[in-house]
Amino acid sequence: MVKSDGSRPTHLLFDRTHRSPDRVLLATVIGLTAFGLIMVYSASFVEASVLYSNPFYYLLRQATGAVIGLVALWVMQRIDYRVWQHYSIQLMAVALVLLVLVLILPASMTEVNGSRSWIRFGEGWLGVLSIQPAEFVKLAVIIYFAHWLSRRGHRLGDVAYGLVPFAVILGFICGLIMLQPDLGTTIIILMIGGTIFFAAGANLLHVTGAALLASVAFFALIVTFRSGRWQAFLDPWSRASTEGYQIIHSLYAFGSGGLFGQGVGMSRQKHLWLPQPHTDTIYAIIGEEWGLLGTLAVLVAFVIIAVRGYRIAARAPSPFAALVAVGITSWIVFQAFVNIAVTVALIPFTGLTLPFLSYGSSSLISCLMATGILLNISRHVDQSNAHTTTSVASVADKDITPHPVGWRHWRSRLSGAGSRPRSR
Repeated sequence: MVKSDGSRPTHLLFDRTHRSPDRVLLATVIGLTAFGLIMVYSASFVEASVLYSNPFYYLLRQATGAVIGLVALWVMQRIDYRVWQHYSIQLMAVALVLLVLVLILPASMTEVNGSRSWIRFGEGWLGVLSIQPAEFVKLAVIIYFAHWLSRRGHRLGDVAYGLVPFAVILGFICGLIMLQPDLGTTIIILMIGGTIFFAAGANLLHVTGAALLASVAFFALIVTFRSGRWQAFLDPWSRASTEGYQIIHSLYAFGSGGLFGQGVGMSRQKHLWLPQPHTDTIYAIIGEEWGLLGTLAVLVAFVIIAVRGYRIAARAPSPFAALVAVGITSWIVFQAFVNIAVTVALIPFTGLTLPFLSYGSSSLISCLMATGILLNISRHVDQSNAHTTTSVASVADKDITPHPVGWRHWRSRLSGAGSRPRSR
């Protein structure tokens, strides 16, 4: 069903465009996911054998998450991205309910390593059904703020209309996450929100002031509530048996990897030296087994995701699509580089997974779902005429004013979101 102007009605659930998604982005994500399965097994089989008498314990759960995630990616890249714009409030409501549930459900269902971040439905294989709501909250936050900001246009420069309500909403979400407590996820959501707010055309002074305030608050939280981690960051050997233990053994792993690594499966640190090497510090095991070249290859993969993701955002058919693409790309890339920076002791330990690589079904599924939405947006980009034409899809969105597409027009186009359509 096609309108007379050639556009598709926005109420259709499944996308009927025949354009292919961004193949480079798709291949990079699938490659990282496959490599992640290899590394999860390599990094976890010792601990799995000791704790569960099954070397494949973590691999089987991660493989289950990968299958679910890849199916979700395929479904998401088939769903018209504009559907999410119509359900952004409902998605945020579900996200908030999940964040409250982890705080009020019994600790036996929610608490892991002192943090109430999970909703577990049972032990054993039922544990596969467990979810970490904060991972899916990231995607809900991106969709909600992309819709919210894309309708405010030039009025974002008004503090009372733009910055204040944005900061209140974002602060409330982060407050719920800090009650778990989960400082790492809070940092990522703040980064996501700030990037979308900037890309939407907010006043640069407001963004800078908010960033400085957030940095001061982050430093205060680290020093007040995580002083041991801060001291371990400054001098890990002064706390070698406590907070500095993981950092030290992570550095040992990198140091012993050399240029080419010890070989797949040959890591020494995973033999109960480096705590949970298949989760937060899997990048250190990659460094030990694959060497400097392996770690650089992973870095290059995330740079490719950044380039392709922001390229999709710059050529997106509407401000909402552009902001969603910015948010998803920033989430994956920022989280990856924060995780990598932690493992090489550039920043204090935060406890974040490495997207597509670390063990954790919730993280893997949510990242693959988000990639599917990004791929759907890429299907609406006219690659052959991206810098000179206005996408038909942007005209189909009645709330959007058509704008030129391309990097030099990007910020002005996003800041015009929410303006009324030109009379024709």
